[in-house]
Amino acid sequence: MIERWQAMAVDGREFEAWDEITRHAEDLPEHEVRALIESLEGWPGRRPMPYRWWQRRSEGLLCFLLADHRVLYADFETLAMNGYAPEAYEEFYGAPAVDEEGFFSDFNAVGASPDLRWTALVSAAEGNSSSGGLEVFDAETGTWETDGVQVDDHFIGWGEDVVVSPDGSLIAAAGRFDQQVIVWRVPGPERLWAAGSWRTETGGAGYSHIGFSGDGKLIVAVSSATPLDESAERHVVVADAETGDVTFTTTMVVAGRAVLDHSGTRLAIVGPDGDVLIHRLPGGEVMARHRTSLSGVSALALSPEGDAVAVGGDGGMDVFGRSTGRVSNEGTCKAMTWSPDGPRALFTSEDAARVIDGRGRVLWNRPMEEPNLLLATFTPGGDTMVTVETYPAEITAWFLDRGVRDEAPG
Repeated sequence: MIERWQAMAVDGREFEAWDEITRHAEDLPEHEVRALIESLEGWPGRRPMPYRWWQRRSEGLLCFLLADHRVLYADFETLAMNGYAPEAYEEFYGAPAVDEEGFFSDFNAVGASPDLRWTALVSAAEGNSSSGGLEVFDAETGTWETDGVQVDDHFIGWGEDVVVSPDGSLIAAAGRFDQQVIVWRVPGPERLWAAGSWRTETGGAGYSHIGFSGDGKLIVAVSSATPLDESAERHVVVADAETGDVTFTTTMVVAGRAVLDHSGTRLAIVGPDGDVLIHRLPGGEVMARHRTSLSGVSALALSPEGDAVAVGGDGGMDVFGRSTGRVSNEGTCKAMTWSPDGPRALFTSEDAARVIDGRGRVLWNRPMEEPNLLLATFTPGGDTMVTVETYPAEITAWFLDRGVRDEAPG
């Protein structure tokens, strides 16, 4: 049967083949499901989770491990223009029917909730014709939540970063000009608060990075780099996520992001010359200092307890704290997170994108024509990575915990 399904996939009938496989697996005992998973390791087509499985995901059935991704949104009208049959695509990829309002902007960042209900995207301004904006997709209803945020679009100006809180109840966006940080509550979305310069004298520079503490009670934002002098000092602000009240601020040279631990009592920042600084909050004193020799460092992740930090750059990631070491990998680190088993990082090279963990195991690998243009984010906890493709439009959740390969990355 495996050979017949593989032949169907190669012959352009992967929709039909995968549907047969998933329905066949539902009736198998566990030992046969494991054998099927192993025999399909080289499956030539995509391995989506059918919608009927997604609806039952809390049951944790072994056959679910056959699937490595779930399509959250697809623009069926665009797909039809490219020769896809929307009905077959919907059945194959398990995406529920959505409204006709797709997205056509160049997005700078994506954020996703841990339950994958909410996907938030921010875009840049388009010349003098329109400002940047926020788009929020609700996978539960299959709709774009635009009405509640359009009034805020002119405040965003130029969207730089967006993140969803660990409990999925808040969305925070960072941008340039006007109100430089805005927080909404979902569903709604209902705007909770907005901040301009927070009296940190950022002026029109705005903020380029934003994130939540692990418990979702605090946010941290980093002001944008000066275009003509990236070595200039930048503002780092920690604030109450519900009110926007500032609890800590500092000014220093920052190479990329700043991140908080679970409780918001530790703040990690990558400073100049490879310095990785751990601050104790709310006082701000430096309690640990590490040094990385990686170039191009901008991504970092902090353990929930704040006792270990990982930084990613060109050619690998360094881990400091309770365990120390380097994990080498081809390409540049684009994003990092901390999962229950340690750091995970997304790297892009000339022809592929790859996610590895702190042991160097490959969790996800995808050949791509332009991997540096990949827009992606990890969900809180790091068990899923969400990617956004614009043509044809598709938002996809990739499952990273379905099993790892033991080989080290090449």
